Order: sequence, then structure tokens, then C-alpha cells
Amino acid sequence: MKLINLNDYRENKYFSAGIKKAPCYGEDGVILKIFREIGVSDSPFCIEFGELRSLGTTTRAFRLEYCAGAIYFSGTLDLRSRVLNILDILKVCIFKKSLKFLKFFRDMPFQAWISVHNTMKFLPDRIPSSVDLLVVDIDSFDFEVVKNILEGGIRPTVFVVEYNPSLGSEQAIFLSEHASKKHYANKRIYGASYKAWLTLFSSHDYKLVHISGFCNLFFVKREFASIFQKPDIEEEITNTNDKVWHFINSWCLPGFVPTWLGSPRIGIEELECFTAMKSL
Repeated sequence: MKLINLNDYRENKYFSAGIKKAPCYGEDGVILKIFREIGVSDSPFCIEFGELRSLGTTTRAFRLEYCAGAIYFSGTLDLRSRVLNILDILKVCIFKKSLKFLKFFRDMPFQAWISVHNTMKFLPDRIPSSVDLLVVDIDSFDFEVVKNILEGGIRPTVFVVEYNPSLGSEQAIFLSEHASKKHYANKRIYGASYKAWLTLFSSHDYKLVHISGFCNLFFVKREFASIFQKPDIEEEITNTNDKVWHFINSWCLPGFVPTWLGSPRIGIEELECFTAMKSL
């Protein structure tokens, strides 16, 4: 059996489903292909940390394809965002020619400041027994949040996390919540390295199936991973400007540039901001 290379299914299908175009990285097609292969639960459901739009950047294709329920957390959520969310849902009803998407009003994003200590506080009483898709993208101490989720017994079928390509592929390091409270001039100081994520998820029976440019790693439960081709980090990691621009020009909205692109490479002294991952 030929293994599925999810790079072949990159497509920005729903980036304009809302009132305002949303960020896109070719992930709509990847999400759709994964779930078409492995199936969804009886009551499709997703969670996204760090999202203030009713149609989350990474989860939107899943929501729209399966009219899925959701929980979205955001550290900030102003009046403008709330209004845009209402308009997004109304537009989706027109776009999909169905009023069933009005159910999205039950799952509007809400403001919550997540910390290492309160991660699980917002989840157990609010989620169904099965979670299809969970995304964490808070551009900060994501590693500790995800570790708490996994150790708390929440095991989504698909788990998507942001990695920091500026940290390379050899070191298992991450930015702790304590370190994230400091101000860093270099915007490349955030998140966790590829190897840190790979080590953590491997210890919880997940397999890596897709690398989305300079942003996300897609993990699936081990029992579903055998049909997908394992991505090669050395080919996919956007650790040069040429590779970053190639991904931008291929899959991102016109004019989009990562906030860290103009920042200097992380130096040896700056690496001390990160915590080395302990053996699991």
C-alpha cells in the first residue's frame, strides 16, 4: 500500500469563508484528507488554544466540513473580534446554504488567560468524551500547556502544535512559562523545538504525519499513523530565508510575513532562555 504524503493535499479551501480573509498555510486540504481517511466521531468536536475567530485558522476546515462543535480560547477578545465572529457565522450560513451552522453561536470564542496551572480548568467539564482535533498555538509556553493536556488524559485523534524552526531539529528545548514572562528583543525566542515536540508526543503514542512550513506539526494517534508517510524534517524545516519565502509564496495570504522573519538568528547566549527537555 502506498503511503499518503499529506504534502500532496495542501489546499487553502476555506480561508475566505468568513467576513475577513483568515491566515492560511495550505492546511485546509491536509485536515480534510486526514479525517476522510481516519473518520470522525459521532459528534465531531475540536478545541483551539490561541484563537479568537469562530472559524479558527487550523480548525476551520474541520468545523465547516463536519459542522463540528468547538471550544476556542483567546488571551484577548475585543468588541471588533466579537462582531466579526457573528458576521463570520452568518456568512458561513450563506456560503454553505444551510442554517445548521447557526449552531456555531453556541461555541463562540471566549477570553481566557491560560497558564500552566489552569490549563485543565477550562476543559474537562466542557468537552465530550471524544475530541477529534486539538490545536495549541499561543506563541509562548505552548509546550507546558500541551504536556499538561496529555498528562491530564485528554487524547484527541489529531493534535496540532506550533514549532519554532529557528531552534533547528537537533535540540529538545522549549520556552517555559516563567521564561515567557520576560521581554525578548529577538522575536525568534518563543515556543518549542521540533525534537522537543517529537519526544513528547512519541511518549504518548502519537506519530508525526505532516509539517506545515514554519508553523505547525500534525500528530495523529499511533493506530491511525500507518497510512501516512512520515515527513522529513530536514526537507521541511524552514530554517533559511529562501525556504521561508518559498512557503509564504506557495501557501500564505499575499502580504503575510512571519513577525520573526527580520530578527537575527538565535545566538548561543539566547539559547539559555530555553529549557532543555528532560528524558520521558
